[in-house]
Amino acid sequence: SMYYLIVHLYQERYWSDILLALAAEGITDAVVVDASRMEQALISELPIFAGFWADMSRRGRFAKVIMASVPDRASVYRIVEALRGEGVDLTDPSVGKILLLPAEEL
Repeated sequence: SMYYLIVHLYQERYWSDILLALAAEGITDAVVVDASRMEQALISELPIFAGFWADMSRRGRFAKVIMASVPDRASVYRIVEALRGEGVDLTDPSVGKILLLPAEEL
């Protein structure tokens, strides 16, 4: 079966680690999107949320979303372990998050 991997990354210092871990598993056809956090959109679009600005400045503005089809769960587990070995913990919400969805190519 096939899976769809989605990674949200919030810390720029781990960007090259993510790229290398994916490439090491042969994942070179991922889609990378420069993103912004919902909090930033709320602050800029709805002034009532401007009070949250101090919190946002501590969090930073870097955000990327990486999406790729992957052949199996094992390759994702290897990516996660390689990242942990480099000190990248995607279970830490300040770093990012990783999601794996079952997928079917049409």
